[in-house]
Amino acid sequence: MKRYSDFFDEIDDTELFDGLLGYGMFNEKLPPMFTSIPFLDFCKSTNPTFSNTSPKQSFIYYEAMRNINIPRGMGIPTPMSYYKLCKSLADNWGGIQLHFREKTQNEIHKTSRIHLRKKKKSHSLFEMNYKSYKTDDTPTDYLVIGNKYVVNADISTCFPSIYSHSVPWALVGKDLAKQSKSNSTAWYDQIDFNLRNTTHGETHGILIGPHSSNLIAEIVLVCIDQTLVQQGWKFIRNIDDYTCYTSSYEEGQKFLISLATELRKFKLVLNHKKTKILPLPIASTEDWVRKLNLYSNRNHKNYMDYKDVQAYLDLAISLMAENQYNASILNYAIKVISKQTLTKNAVDYLKNSVFHLVIIYPYLISLVEDHLFIPFRINQNDIYPFTNLLYEEGVRQNNHEIICYAIYFSLKYNFMIENLDYVVSKESNNCILLLLSFLYAVRQKDNAQIKNFKAHARDLQKNDDELQQNWLFIFEALPFGSLKGDWKKLKQANVSFVNI
Repeated sequence: MKRYSDFFDEIDDTELFDGLLGYGMFNEKLPPMFTSIPFLDFCKSTNPTFSNTSPKQSFIYYEAMRNINIPRGMGIPTPMSYYKLCKSLADNWGGIQLHFREKTQNEIHKTSRIHLRKKKKSHSLFEMNYKSYKTDDTPTDYLVIGNKYVVNADISTCFPSIYSHSVPWALVGKDLAKQSKSNSTAWYDQIDFNLRNTTHGETHGILIGPHSSNLIAEIVLVCIDQTLVQQGWKFIRNIDDYTCYTSSYEEGQKFLISLATELRKFKLVLNHKKTKILPLPIASTEDWVRKLNLYSNRNHKNYMDYKDVQAYLDLAISLMAENQYNASILNYAIKVISKQTLTKNAVDYLKNSVFHLVIIYPYLISLVEDHLFIPFRINQNDIYPFTNLLYEEGVRQNNHEIICYAIYFSLKYNFMIENLDYVVSKESNNCILLLLSFLYAVRQKDNAQIKNFKAHARDLQKNDDELQQNWLFIFEALPFGSLKGDWKKLKQANVSFVNI
């Protein structure tokens, strides 16, 4: 089995730079129409300094619905600030790799389970779930032996709480980092500096969304792992979620004290609402996963018919009711079905069910295209009324995420939204919605609205903060002659961040 550091040693500095900048700038929760590959190509061919851009840059804020129907705030950095961060990480990749080797060399098993790694069919270096048992061990099988309790804990608002100065603390130690604080040329301080400049110079919080943030978090969290391992705790970590196995309830409490103590050293705290100490044994997979898998394994046919799909979705919905209406259960079930062969009636039932469920649980919206439209070749005539309903519901709920997806579907599958209201878009103060609405106006050849959107973009450009917080809309909407500084150079080089 590979050690933790082996995964990072397999990535060279060029692959890191390409993976983070070209394939890790836009989060997967966005409509899949954004790309930074042309920007990567521009940077590799010109080696820019972006001297006409202020180092401190703000970012685009947007919200994506979580599985518990609560939005999560996410961010898209400006390309200039993100380039400088990715470059500083790549330029100092050797030191970061050494850090990972030193902090994890005494691990008996790979403590951190979700992290950057090379993938066979993608230049992207990060995804939330990995299922390769050939390269990742399964430590829970033997960690439970001799133990009677399991402790579940996570870090309260982990990414928004990460202190930028804690990155140098983690890399070289707090004492040395503080001694050299005035020396901004130190490699670890350069990472800190460029990290801060993706959030307008703020020291508290890193962006949720870019893959660089997952790397930054690992730099800090492996230090905490190392101390806990040295103390003898048997645990694993999934990004900011800890699972520890102990011989008694009292030992579980001691682990929480140790974890909280180490977190405080990096200005992080436990989320006490999610802290649990439970008696063993506990099923190795979540109970709802096991029940869904057990049901699907009963089907000995090589296809699913109407009744099979109906029963499977009914089971998923009933399991949701037993698990605080966690929409991850429906997400899992739909993904399972999308890999099956379905009869025509079954496809019709699945289509109508998913359309119904997405309105109730917007968290599911990001899977509709890849796990319904594409695998089952859903007809444009069926997507059209769903998209219009989706738009109307988004406006009613003031949910910009599903409004954006509705407009994206109309652009991708080439039809109109009957009641699209440009005023809603312009008053939303949402960069992604502004951009999509502008692109819709272009597609419809609505010259009056195109003119209005460009005028709005010019107004936003007058203020630096507004420019940085709406840069995608402004950059894509305005022509070369209306842009300034480094933005103008990017436009002149035919760089675009949109690809439908």
